[in-house]
Amino acid sequence: LVVANRLFPKIKEELRQKHIAYLEANGNIYLQNKGIMVWLDGQKPIPPATEKGNRAFTKTGLKVLFHFLLDEQLLQLRYREIANITNVALGNINYIMNGLKELNFLIEVKDQTFRLNNKKELLQKWMIAYEERLKPALVIGRFRFLKEEDFNNWTTVPLLRGKTLWGGEPAGDLLTNYLRPAELTIYTNETRNELIKNYRLIPDDKGNVKAYQKFWHEEKLENHHYTAYDVAVPPLLAYTDLMNTGDRRCVETAQKIYDEFLQNKL
Repeated sequence: LVVANRLFPKIKEELRQKHIAYLEANGNIYLQNKGIMVWLDGQKPIPPATEKGNRAFTKTGLKVLFHFLLDEQLLQLRYREIANITNVALGNINYIMNGLKELNFLIEVKDQTFRLNNKKELLQKWMIAYEERLKPALVIGRFRFLKEEDFNNWTTVPLLRGKTLWGGEPAGDLLTNYLRPAELTIYTNETRNELIKNYRLIPDDKGNVKAYQKFWHEEKLENHHYTAYDVAVPPLLAYTDLMNTGDRRCVETAQKIYDEFLQNKL
């Protein structure tokens, strides 16, 4: 019996195929033995616990924290500068910084010089909260290409530089050359109508192209050095998207991204 706080849908599917019982913290269960089967899969995941009144892991806090994880030097800037770079209201920055301090994720190493602490734990907490809180608020919609061959030739799709980037599986492929995408994810500043017009997309609730609002501003970061033909999201976000799928091949690709781009920073 596998007991876990949360299991991703594809992991649960694999366990069922192998007749391995599991139990999630929210009550979802699969158990088949001696002609009896118990299978409950309708309970929503339990939201990640947050300390009451802490602003570090709100939707706004998650956006700011993502910038900190991309470029830790932002912590040394004035709050007004951080607000400008992250495109967040100035009043939120103090709450977010204090929230990180309360959770021991931000420490002062000397007078007015700060660094992130317990980075691996911080990243894990950010990844879970991102999937549960921020990412659903970024959804633009699902689509499919007007011509099916455009999906197979996705690397030739002329994304608008600086406005639209590949995320998830295509980003994983660009960063590692290891994963053949089964679905495409984009993060964009373009509107829904612009996406339809510019890339010949058709709205489809079951489509294999997912679009999300771009929520970070790497062009404002001094330490913006990564590149995957300038059309992929930062490795940190690609890693997060792939890990959160729970799909075995995606997780393997995520580990390659971690080993090459992230482990020395965390």
